[in-house]
Amino acid sequence: MEIAYILESAPLCGGVKVVFRQAEALRRRGIGVSIVSPDHRPAWAEGDVPYQVRDPYDQKLLDTYDAVICTSPRLVHHHFQRPESRGRLWHLVQGYEGDYTEYQHLFSLIERAYRLPVPKITVSQSLSNRLQALYPSGVFQSVGQGLETDCFYPGPDRDGPHEAPHRDQKGLYLFLVGPLSVSIKQIRLGLMTYKKARQVFPEMRLIRFSTIDTRQTEEALVGTISEYHVHVPPASVGEAFRQRKGILLSPSNPGEGFGLPALEAMACGVPTVLTDIPSYTSFASPCDYAQFVSHEDPDAMAEGLITLIQDPKKQAYLIQRGLQVASNYTFERVAKNLERILLNGRPATEPLLSE
Repeated sequence: MEIAYILESAPLCGGVKVVFRQAEALRRRGIGVSIVSPDHRPAWAEGDVPYQVRDPYDQKLLDTYDAVICTSPRLVHHHFQRPESRGRLWHLVQGYEGDYTEYQHLFSLIERAYRLPVPKITVSQSLSNRLQALYPSGVFQSVGQGLETDCFYPGPDRDGPHEAPHRDQKGLYLFLVGPLSVSIKQIRLGLMTYKKARQVFPEMRLIRFSTIDTRQTEEALVGTISEYHVHVPPASVGEAFRQRKGILLSPSNPGEGFGLPALEAMACGVPTVLTDIPSYTSFASPCDYAQFVSHEDPDAMAEGLITLIQDPKKQAYLIQRGLQVASNYTFERVAKNLERILLNGRPATEPLLSE
């Protein structure tokens, strides 16, 4: 069986990374997999997955592959028009586009695509549950999420108790990941949280990771940002997490499909402050692996961040608990679930971490 993931574009972002890692894991299980995109193969995408520079809207793709996995509602809607798509078309969902403010002009198309009788593959059970409630007649199956373990792993100083794991010789660091322009990430709210926390800890420095350079806009809101990284490959993000003994703040709203940077930080031994949204509170049970805060209130976020900074013992616990939680997320497990769904045509029955 030959499978193709089709992408509208291949920028450096979490959703595209996941496609490459899923494809690589499937290939390790002996399954033929290719990735199709109109863009050239990304420089950061290591591995040996076959890659085709090809129009993802080319309807002849259905003549080339036994199964085509669409990665956007537009692609699903387009390819479903051919009768040959029945039973061969799949929709990989990493977040519901209807939750994004910037996609509201496409909402009618998004709804049509999700109502089509095309089985949906999701990256978390919480996302499947939300979509099932919105589209009761649909089929939504979670295959779980994985981590790039060659990029995200703890440093040698993160495997035991720490008196003050949030500090190094240069000060106190806060990590904030995501583009300002993506509504569900709520980066502006995160920046306001940082600004409020600095009133208590003026030595705090902000380290930003984004796929879009909006540094000038952000510095107009909070002042000088210590480090601002744009389009940084995964290995460099992991290295930054290990080099700085900081805290990660993720202020996402309930539209977050999974929130991979939070798990990546945990895998590197970084304690986290996360919003109390379904995706984050479903990483593991018991739900004690982060400092949870309201997803709507910057004052509550700042209070939660300040509380964690002032509690080294809690930080040490979150480091160890985070490492434990992150260790359960592997692309090997994801590939096993995908294989069961794609090749055998039945739901993944192996219990997922979120269950």
